[in-house]
Amino acid sequence: MEKVDVLICGAGPVGLLTAYCLARYGLSTYIVEQHDRAKQIMYGRASMIAPRCLEMLEQLDLVDPLIQTGFVVRGQMHYNKDGERVEVTRFASSNITDTFYDYLLLCRQKYTEEAIHEGYRRVAGQSVHYGTKLLSYKISEEYDDYKVLSTLETQDTQHVQVESRYIVGADGARSTVREIAGIDFQGEKTNHHFIRIDGIVITNMPEARSGVVGIESASHGSVFWACLDHRRTRVGFAFPEKLWRERGANLTQEDVVQEAQRALQPFTLEFECVDWWTAYSVSQRLASKYRAHGRVLIAGDAAHTHSSAAAQGMNTGIHDAVNLSWKLAGLVNGLYTQAVLDSYSVERRYIAAKIIEQDRVVASLTAGQVPKQYRDDPTFDRSEVLTDLYKRNQALNAGIGVSYLPDGCTIIDDPDMPRLNVFPGERAPDVLVQRPGMRVPVRLYTLFKNVGKFTILLLCGNPTETVKSLKAWSEYLGGPDSYTRYQADLFQSLSIVAMPNGIGSVLENSGIEGLGPAFYDVDGSAHGRYGVAHEEAAVFVLRPDGTVGCICRLPDTDVISNYFARLLKVEKGTTAAVVSDSRISNQQGVGEVDVRAPNGGIKAERT
Repeated sequence: MEKVDVLICGAGPVGLLTAYCLARYGLSTYIVEQHDRAKQIMYGRASMIAPRCLEMLEQLDLVDPLIQTGFVVRGQMHYNKDGERVEVTRFASSNITDTFYDYLLLCRQKYTEEAIHEGYRRVAGQSVHYGTKLLSYKISEEYDDYKVLSTLETQDTQHVQVESRYIVGADGARSTVREIAGIDFQGEKTNHHFIRIDGIVITNMPEARSGVVGIESASHGSVFWACLDHRRTRVGFAFPEKLWRERGANLTQEDVVQEAQRALQPFTLEFECVDWWTAYSVSQRLASKYRAHGRVLIAGDAAHTHSSAAAQGMNTGIHDAVNLSWKLAGLVNGLYTQAVLDSYSVERRYIAAKIIEQDRVVASLTAGQVPKQYRDDPTFDRSEVLTDLYKRNQALNAGIGVSYLPDGCTIIDDPDMPRLNVFPGERAPDVLVQRPGMRVPVRLYTLFKNVGKFTILLLCGNPTETVKSLKAWSEYLGGPDSYTRYQADLFQSLSIVAMPNGIGSVLENSGIEGLGPAFYDVDGSAHGRYGVAHEEAAVFVLRPDGTVGCICRLPDTDVISNYFARLLKVEKGTTAAVVSDSRISNQQGVGEVDVRAPNGGIKAERT
């Protein structure tokens, strides 16, 4: 019998990423996929990776093989039903701001899975158990710490039992994990039907390899055209209801190709080869909760489903996996309170509800139908409504605008504190700084990795003007309330000083000890983006997923003490930790605070 910290069901991008992150954070995992890899559909499926997901994958050391493979898309093109080019802002690839990943990456799911799976093999030293499905599981307090007993069936019909502390269902819309847990999957199946077909194409459409193209079809709604990896192209369109009733159950590849040719008129379309095609009906459903019975969690399509019109399925699932993993790992390692893991369901369900609300309108418009809220509007214009909707949700669809509400635990906010440019619950902006002596800018996100730790980011202002605040911070670090006294390897830190990167050392130039690894903000742009003036200093506590957990404006440090007191359940020691030298590798970030227990282990009990 296997014993692991977490059993993960489903080895798509969400399940694989969850397993990878948990292994990276030190947990033992067992991941199963009911489909035989050799027989599984290799191509097609999800293809668009949004900017915020690229940022998160970079900090997890997974992005390089993807950007080497995928098709980079900036901007878009659009044609009306007469084949005339028109200026329309319709897709998430347009007007991407506040990130250095200012593009969409189109990379078929096969390659995304391969990149994450290779990372999992590297970190965990094991692979996915393909052709193995979950039959049942039960939770009992009579068991020891491994309270979930699951029964699996392998390809050769052998039954295997796995004991785990937790079980994660990333097993799709028909999730067995969700069904056994009794979690309601609320929503409905719509009458919208869509076709997606991938292959190498020949067309007379101008600039066919420019990236993302929208075509208004007189018969098939809004046609989606996307350039993929390896010279492939995806064509997506709505399948007329009448034809669906006539042929939906018996569609052939020939039927799909013919409908794609009709949809693309007045342009011509031929396929040199077809790699993959699918026809599906849209269901818009949301799980009533993402955590059940304490030990059961769901993510990805097991928790939410909608159309692919805005390309949010896999991207929303990647956010799920990153959000869930650091919270679950910390709880298993005895570091966090139960409220931290509870926040996963609250945060991610809130975002999924917004995505589904958008999809109810987008899917109808893309299918060439009139959403019910516009049926009595004589001024309704489908193109205008769709364009306006994409503009209003651009930041959400790019992932850069994903933010969470304060919960009094992992995100706390003081409404009386003067506002900065960044709020608790938002993504910490990526900015340019310089290493001491090096006048070549480096990105902030390259200076710390997602290794399951909180990042303490100190924006010092100009130290000649903020010396009192910085001394107060130094005194706090050496005092009994400091976060550095927690006996757990939970923190990494860095500082940014607003001053010229000329001669001398940071210590000599700033006159302050204890800043840790420091970097120069020579033009003030980093401080400006965060909203910190040169004559003030502020500390931003970043959660492991890069979300701002809390902000304190020095010399007030109580907010940081209160923040960690609410979410950590590890003990404090009698001496402050020492900030180590800068270390950057695949497994370590910058300026990690070495606060391990004297025996080298983490001083906490696993749960």
